[in-house]
Amino acid sequence: MKLSQQQLNLFNDFGFLVFRGLLSREEMELYSREFNTGLDSWIEGGKHDGKSRHYASLMEEKSPFIAGLADDPRFADVAEQLLGKDVLAIAVDGNYHVDDTLWHPDTSSLAYTAVKFCIYPDPLDGSNGALRVIPGSHRDPFHSQISRDPENAYNLAQSEVPSYTFESQPGDVLVFNVALWHAAFGGGNGRRQGVVVYYEDPETPEASAAIQQQMRGNQKFFAQTGRPMYGPYWRSIDGARHQRWIRRLAELDALETP
Repeated sequence: MKLSQQQLNLFNDFGFLVFRGLLSREEMELYSREFNTGLDSWIEGGKHDGKSRHYASLMEEKSPFIAGLADDPRFADVAEQLLGKDVLAIAVDGNYHVDDTLWHPDTSSLAYTAVKFCIYPDPLDGSNGALRVIPGSHRDPFHSQISRDPENAYNLAQSEVPSYTFESQPGDVLVFNVALWHAAFGGGNGRRQGVVVYYEDPETPEASAAIQQQMRGNQKFFAQTGRPMYGPYWRSIDGARHQRWIRRLAELDALETP
């Protein structure tokens, strides 16, 4: 899947792209089944209670189609084009969201670049939890100027902050720079979101250090679950690119000991 120069310009300037119908109806039916099976396997009792957000990896044998999206050219090739360099597949996971998600970026550092693909198995719009992004907020100085407290800073409610709303049907995919500020409002308990995340393959000490710091936070969560972030199934997937990801994460000391 080759992006046009216009798409690259749009992503570089505004920090996100939308792909309508990237996944077929049949693929989304399979995605939906694997999503529920995969996420519920991490829950004691096997069912989300709707009281708090539930996040879990979908890189295991219970969700082979979803795990395989990281290697799919529609995702991996696009990530490489958007970042203009080799990438590392970091996560394929899912969330049952509860209530609003307030404004935030997904990184604390601009020393490295990364992208997140968002997949929603259910129709969403601005009234029921569709993702909102602030175009151009992935770059400084704008990135650092945005306040997490818009009521105090701008006299605006969280949901009134100027933004683009990703209204979607199953099969639509949004990809954004992880430094982009984003949020969601009005969603019900158990709103489903799947993601595929890629970091740049770092070429500088600064980028390597920032990625290692971010990965320590990722690993801390999985340490609490008693299950590895990168289990045997994920490590065993064939393919030169996939196995390079495994080697590079090990070289960066960002791959847990099996």
